Amino acid sequence: MANKLVAVNNAASRILGRRGRYRLRFVFCLAGVLFVIIGATSALFAQDNPIAPTREQDVIKPQAECNAGGPVPVSISASAFELTDSKVFGRGKLSIIKGNQRLYASEAEYDLDTEIGTARDVYFTTCTCQKPDYHITADSVKILPNNKLVARDVSVYLGRTRLLKMPKMLFRMGGRSSLANIFPRVGNSTQDGLTLRQSFRVIDTDHSRTTLNLKLTEKNSFQAGLDTKYGIGGKLIDMPGRYLTYGSMRSRTLEAPQPIAENCDPQLLRPKNAARLLPYGKFTIRQRTYDANDPGLVVYRQPEIGVSYVGTQLSLTKEKLDPRLELYPQITANWGIYKESPGQESSLARGQIVMQGGLNAVWLGPKTTIQPVGIISYADYAGGDTFRTYGFGIDAAHLSDNGAFYSARYISRTSSGETPFQFDDIDIRQELDVGIRTYLKKHVFGFALNYDMSGGYLFDWQVLYGQRTDCLEMYVRWDNRFKHLSFDIGLINL
Repeated sequence: MANKLVAVNNAASRILGRRGRYRLRFVFCLAGVLFVIIGATSALFAQDNPIAPTREQDVIKPQAECNAGGPVPVSISASAFELTDSKVFGRGKLSIIKGNQRLYASEAEYDLDTEIGTARDVYFTTCTCQKPDYHITADSVKILPNNKLVARDVSVYLGRTRLLKMPKMLFRMGGRSSLANIFPRVGNSTQDGLTLRQSFRVIDTDHSRTTLNLKLTEKNSFQAGLDTKYGIGGKLIDMPGRYLTYGSMRSRTLEAPQPIAENCDPQLLRPKNAARLLPYGKFTIRQRTYDANDPGLVVYRQPEIGVSYVGTQLSLTKEKLDPRLELYPQITANWGIYKESPGQESSLARGQIVMQGGLNAVWLGPKTTIQPVGIISYADYAGGDTFRTYGFGIDAAHLSDNGAFYSARYISRTSSGETPFQFDDIDIRQELDVGIRTYLKKHVFGFALNYDMSGGYLFDWQVLYGQRTDCLEMYVRWDNRFKHLSFDIGLINL
């Protein structure tokens, strides 16, 4: 049987050689997983157990993140293969293994011309242990062009406990993230009481993305937002570096990304063909502003449209920083109709432009940087008011060899003019931000604080604790200002 499978594989290679327009892409995906098989595979082996590998050499050990750029080896096995014109069929104990990603199905077929395929009785996990921490099942998965998937009768399990069951899922897998939060986030805070948050991708392509964000609260009904953006001149790729906001530092510290592999060159994390010019739009209902003077302040953006340009790190040195430490210069221009509550009965139009960035002037090595930073903004309101802010400061950041992240930033701000919006005004005129994230074996610890130096008090602090396996992450967060506790579960390597 093995000889027959190899013969089928060799035949596929010859057909691909004659038909340059064919790319043998045998794609089976579930809940964010895409297996892309380019060319003929080099190894086919039998797999009897649909949960645990039967041979030690087949076990893929836990892998830290590293965008090596080359193709990941793919292994396929089935009781029978058939290649007819542009269609590939696999039947009987079909298994596909690509790195940590493992998919099993009773049968599957894929059309190379139309890029449409189906898989039935699907079982998927990215866990390599004998008893997976999680797995996903579906009665059927339909693969459509542009990596779009339709899965039916989907169940998500933690261990042997089913947490979610859905009759249908429509989504797209782009391989842009090493962590997928498919579970709703449960929390509790003094402002909102019990909360339940979830995000849904409405549109998701290489160049456009629309996300619906929903938050149900015990005390304040619901909050909702629709965000859309488009990438010009490249693809929408999550950048590995940093932005000059406290929210960005807080997210970087508390989202606890997976550390890169020990033998990985960090420069491989630098995205290729990333879009720098990003038109965007927002429509929000009761969006929390996290205002310093009024924690309950919310804003309605109905709508906000704009464009943002994200540049590369400004530097006076010829050397390149670790991409995770780079501080991106950014210019954003927008216009929108806004209303904040409490405080306003009617909406008001506003146009705004914001410029910010840093300069790496002194070379301290690839994993350490100290940069002067600057921020300037100008806003013009329909009522005739104008408002300007100016800020300057210094930013310091360091990455350790094990991926631990340390950052401190001081910013002093001034303003001129008048603004009718409280959320536009300067909250803290002199602030000190600190962020720390560190790893200890499978454990992750994060801490972020914001200190009001002009007022002389600790404005906010947050902590995170998480635990990771090779395929699953669970963590809790505490936001002291809002007395908000949340719990998250993320799937790794989807």
